[in-house]
Amino acid sequence: MSHKKHASAFFGVLLAFSFSAFAQKDSLFNAAENFHQENKPLEAVEAYKNIGRYFESIQDYDSAFHFYRIEGEYIKEHIEKPTRDSLLGKVYMDFSFVALGMRNLDMALPYLDSAEFIYEKLKSYGDLARVMNNRANALNEMNRFQEAIGYLLKAIEYGELVENKESEDALLNSVYNNIGKNYLSLEDWSNAAKYTQMAINIHSSYEINNAHARLNLSNAYIGMDSTELAIQAALEAEEIYKEVGFAYGIIAAKNNIGLALKNQGNWEEASKLFEESILMSEEVNYPLGKLEAMINRSPILASNGQFVKAISEMKEAEELCLLYDDNQYLKSVQENLAELYEKTGNTSLALTYFKSFKALDDSLKSSENVKNVNDLLLRYESSEKEKQLAKQEAEIQTQNATLAIKNSQLAYLLSGLGILILGGTFFYSRNRSLQKEALQQAVIEEKEKGLDAVIQATEEERKRISKDLHDGIGQQLAALKLGLQNIQKRAGQDIQPELMEITGRFSKSADEIRQISHQMMPRALMEAGLVQASEDLLRNTFQYSDIHYEFEHHGMEERLDERIEISIYRVLQELLTNILKHSQANHVNIQLLKLKNKLTLLVEDNGQGISNENSKGHGQMNIRNRLDLIKGTVNYEPGSENGLLAIITVPLD
Repeated sequence: MSHKKHASAFFGVLLAFSFSAFAQKDSLFNAAENFHQENKPLEAVEAYKNIGRYFESIQDYDSAFHFYRIEGEYIKEHIEKPTRDSLLGKVYMDFSFVALGMRNLDMALPYLDSAEFIYEKLKSYGDLARVMNNRANALNEMNRFQEAIGYLLKAIEYGELVENKESEDALLNSVYNNIGKNYLSLEDWSNAAKYTQMAINIHSSYEINNAHARLNLSNAYIGMDSTELAIQAALEAEEIYKEVGFAYGIIAAKNNIGLALKNQGNWEEASKLFEESILMSEEVNYPLGKLEAMINRSPILASNGQFVKAISEMKEAEELCLLYDDNQYLKSVQENLAELYEKTGNTSLALTYFKSFKALDDSLKSSENVKNVNDLLLRYESSEKEKQLAKQEAEIQTQNATLAIKNSQLAYLLSGLGILILGGTFFYSRNRSLQKEALQQAVIEEKEKGLDAVIQATEEERKRISKDLHDGIGQQLAALKLGLQNIQKRAGQDIQPELMEITGRFSKSADEIRQISHQMMPRALMEAGLVQASEDLLRNTFQYSDIHYEFEHHGMEERLDERIEISIYRVLQELLTNILKHSQANHVNIQLLKLKNKLTLLVEDNGQGISNENSKGHGQMNIRNRLDLIKGTVNYEPGSENGLLAIITVPLD
């Protein structure tokens, strides 16, 4: 039995900086301050970035996020466009790296959306390729393999538009390596070896990426039981990791070599390497390195009769898997525990863990996932072959134009037939599973229709009441106020104070009616759209408070579907009310971003966060109900200053 997860899946989100380079972090703080004092803004930005990367390299993600935030604020204040936009894109990328390092994948995706928006505007194809690459990393970790491959193919398309050969090679090296990682997740070892070898064949100027590719190739060879090749690739990776001073990579390479030796039957040497990996992981505070070593060492401990220690380590490993939300490792832990309990005679627990292992294994390694990924890559490879054929045909055309045309027609005919066959096979295989899902989906849709009907009826009633208030009692109050003002002009001085008081009360009542009408259904939302309505809502919510706010919006030139606009407005209304009542904040930042087929709303305050009581109240239920109807999601994260960041995402297609 062998266990191996694609180790560089985690390394893909870490940066290639040596620990020794940041041994004196005080010098980084001094550098940032000095550059600021000397009015060297670009150097100061780089210094803040390096501080963030230092903390990222030691997995102090809160501090990393904090200094990237400082970097972003500094850029906004001191750098002019278009350089400012380009630098802010890199900050968003760094935020996504931190989120990926924290294994908070839902948090990473909106930051990548922001980076993509900026780089699309700047036509920065190399940066767009990196965004797609990082998005694929996140989706791969979420086991959304087909989507990940789609973004990797987009990364290749953008990479081919990069004019600098060195940059293009570095991008393609990373993309092919990530495709290989996808296949490692699916345990399709031959395709994993194929694409990681393609990555190795394209040398990257970032040496750490060359090491990652060799480590992944080692993983693939381990899966194929090619132990000598696995050891060779891991040794090559280890050498590069040592050169760049990347401790996590050295640990992973040792684990790979140990696993290959164990598979050869050299358990004594393997056990020594696993012990080294555990000790080194504890020294540099790398829990995942320790986790992998414990998983691999478990059968060796069992063979020596050390069942208590083996079970204890696997229970610790299980907790780490749950902490990092890592199902790939968890699958291996469950398999180990099933075998350990079976060997110790605890058949009940053995059966429990075996069932859990089998269910998880089936979900991670389904033939449907493999087929979907293969289909996408087949289309890409067919496209690449067609490009090569077109080039060859152009050269032959001068010699034999007629033959070239016939060959071209035949090629297109065969290509169309192949796509038709693939499509038919795909839809046939999908048909049975779709039928099983149909009943469950019907039940869900009925529930959604019921909730939708309630909310739609509520909104229609809001519109009616708002109109009645505005056109009915609101108009009457306004008319009465004018009448009183006319009487006041003709009345004597002795009753002027009373008339002024009555007029003031009418004005206050009219304002309250107008405010209620606006809250029921703001005219700005119906007439001008979500941006104008949001600006009015922010102004009206915070005008009598000590809370300052910033509102930014991008890509919101066109109106959205009315249901989406109303739902997002109500969600924002609920969030702002919570901030006003409970947060004790003095600053709020709101961003509304439309990027291609996705709408993202970010609401961040610097208050006291969200309590358990507030997280389960009616307001939160209303938010989720609203978002469910438009297929939206909401996630809450700690803000940059101990407050709360709400991330709302809504698909627009």
